[in-house]
Amino acid sequence: MVQAEPETAACMALRDELLGPLRKQTLSTEKLCEVGRLFCGAPERMSLYGVAAPHMEAGGVRVRGRTAVECTIDEYAGEAADAVALYAGNLREGSESDPLVVDLFCGSGNLGHHLGRRLGRRVHASELDPQVYETARDNLSRVGSGVEVEHTDYRHLIARLGARTENDVYVVEPPWGDAVGAVGLDLTRTTPPVADILADILRARAGKSCVVVTKTTTETVCDSLRNAFRGAAHLCSFAPSAPGAGVEFHIFRLGATDQP
Repeated sequence: MVQAEPETAACMALRDELLGPLRKQTLSTEKLCEVGRLFCGAPERMSLYGVAAPHMEAGGVRVRGRTAVECTIDEYAGEAADAVALYAGNLREGSESDPLVVDLFCGSGNLGHHLGRRLGRRVHASELDPQVYETARDNLSRVGSGVEVEHTDYRHLIARLGARTENDVYVVEPPWGDAVGAVGLDLTRTTPPVADILADILRARAGKSCVVVTKTTTETVCDSLRNAFRGAAHLCSFAPSAPGAGVEFHIFRLGATDQP
């Protein structure tokens, strides 16, 4: 049996703790700093809404165990927002086009928070887990975010919003859960599967094109990313510039009319 390196073993043990006994618990400053050190390389890099782990508890920002594993930290979210801006346009709320930004399965809401700030738009978000929703709502309100998170199923939100423009942006980050294994992330096993979410988006938009951003691990299983986005136009993929991030972001145009 091959043993994991000490740091890798510590990360795996912490991940199991955060998704197990600490899944619904609000983390202490000590635990948040441990997350930052092991997952991000330094306590200060575990940062959400511009608030670093050593200052979250004192500032009233709460992070539950599950969210500490699933969230997109500030430096990654900022890079993703800059990339999306190249394809969705930096259009201000109240402009003639007035496009949507929609963060499905928002979790902490941090990626939507950065997108809204970078694009100058109000963000509509949904979160079905009642505890995650409550925490995200309170945190986003505390930092003065433009994200409006609703405790609802993503399908209800997208059906109500419909479509505005072809520059509408959807963040698709469903819970990974058991979809992550030793060989990478299987997008057919997320909850729900990514392909089903994309079909729901197109249905709610009556087929009208839009921009979709998703996050994966650096490896995906059996072409599950390509298969999930079959028929969509691939705009770009990138890994955050920070070493050891372990994730990638992918931007697609869904419902692109120039696809075969």
